[in-house]
Amino acid sequence: MKQLLLIISVSIFFAAFTIKKYNPIDVTQLVVMIPELSTLDLKEKLELDFNNMTGVRQCEASLMTRTMLMRYDSREVSPEKIQSIFQKWSCTPGEFSYQKLY
Repeated sequence: MKQLLLIISVSIFFAAFTIKKYNPIDVTQLVVMIPELSTLDLKEKLELDFNNMTGVRQCEASLMTRTMLMRYDSREVSPEKIQSIFQKWSCTPGEFSYQKLY
């Protein structure tokens, strides 16, 4: 009987930690037009800053279309943080397009 109680207790303990650790990712995709995006230097700086942000999964920019695509966890990255990076590099982003990814 004691062994059964011990096995049940240990199972509940591990189940509690497993459930607590499970945290589904809330991924948002952002596509933004950046009229100032015309040099390779600016492209690399923006990609580097965004890719180094906690919560950003991927960031790519295109000089040809002057757009940036970013996938990030919206619980960790706020629109204010995104805007601050653009301000840092004197960019005035145009149209923002957000999409939730599941």
